[in-house]
Amino acid sequence: MMTLIKGFAGKPSHAPLTDVSIGAYTVGVLMLILGYVDVLDSIGVTEQALATGALLAIAGGLIVAIPTSLTGLLDWADISKGSNARKLANYHLSVMLLATACFAATFVLHRPGYLDGEVTLEALIAGCAALGLLTLGGTLGGALAYVYGVRVVKKDVSLAEALIPGKLSEPAGVSRPQARGSSASGGGSYGRDAQAGSGGSVVSGTGDGDTQAAPAPAATAPSSLAEYEAYITGKR
Repeated sequence: MMTLIKGFAGKPSHAPLTDVSIGAYTVGVLMLILGYVDVLDSIGVTEQALATGALLAIAGGLIVAIPTSLTGLLDWADISKGSNARKLANYHLSVMLLATACFAATFVLHRPGYLDGEVTLEALIAGCAALGLLTLGGTLGGALAYVYGVRVVKKDVSLAEALIPGKLSEPAGVSRPQARGSSASGGGSYGRDAQAGSGGSVVSGTGDGDTQAAPAPAATAPSSLAEYEAYITGKR
């Protein structure tokens, strides 16, 4: 059930819902602006029509904001605590909640103008402020997806896997806590007598976690056939 609400891997529900609410809010504020300046009356678009359309558009955005907020909270809960992605998600969540409150205030302020067939200055100011917050919140949300890869699946898969819901699995990224590595052998040592390449050091570990590092002898390449034969003989 939770998967149906959140959406499948590669097809999250939150993203398309934000498109609907952002689109409705933007159209509503644009109608408020055009209705207030009243520049479309010459082509038959009256202030009354724009005032009506603005309230209906903002109301639609507020309705869609309910499932949008729910799916966003579910995605937020999956982001690892303490990560930079979680910090950015906190800012995104705060700004979007504030923007939604401003749009709700715009609806209330515009209600009398809707009834009178006009756009009031108070509703216009509130709507523009709400749209500014919406733009900021959308920018933060975009960074979550395109910078931190939240709910993003980047795999070279077939078209069927890419398009059919449920074919992919969520990536083990910032949206999933990572298990810390543990030693394969007992005693807690990560490596015994492991040499870190030419000119490196030999690392040895004890059961108590102590490590000692000693420089490894540098290998010199034989410079002549005689030296090479002596080198091979010595290796045997």
